[in-house]
Amino acid sequence: MSDDLENRLTQALKPVAPREEFSARLLERVAAEARPQTATPKSRPRRTMPTWWLPAGLAASLLLAVGVRHHAAESQERLAGLAARQQVFAALALTNQKLDLAVRTVQSESRAAP
Repeated sequence: MSDDLENRLTQALKPVAPREEFSARLLERVAAEARPQTATPKSRPRRTMPTWWLPAGLAASLLLAVGVRHHAAESQERLAGLAARQQVFAALALTNQKLDLAVRTVQSESRAAP
């Protein structure tokens, strides 16, 4: 099977001689390129980057840096707020305990007094 496939591929890929008109056009083109040209063609200018890309890139970088800094400051402020909230809750819990103790003390003294 492998030999059959190889034989078919060899048959299908045999070199083929080019047609006469192809050879004639190719020789004409080679001859035309070999002739010296009287006028030199103007070379196309190289594509350069627009002049605005550098300031735009710098402005975008600056905006990005400011945005990142603002986000970091907000995150830090939020963490500080959460810590303060925890402290307020702890203080309220302690105050509640002390008030409960004070209420119990006043009630026990009012019951003990004739």
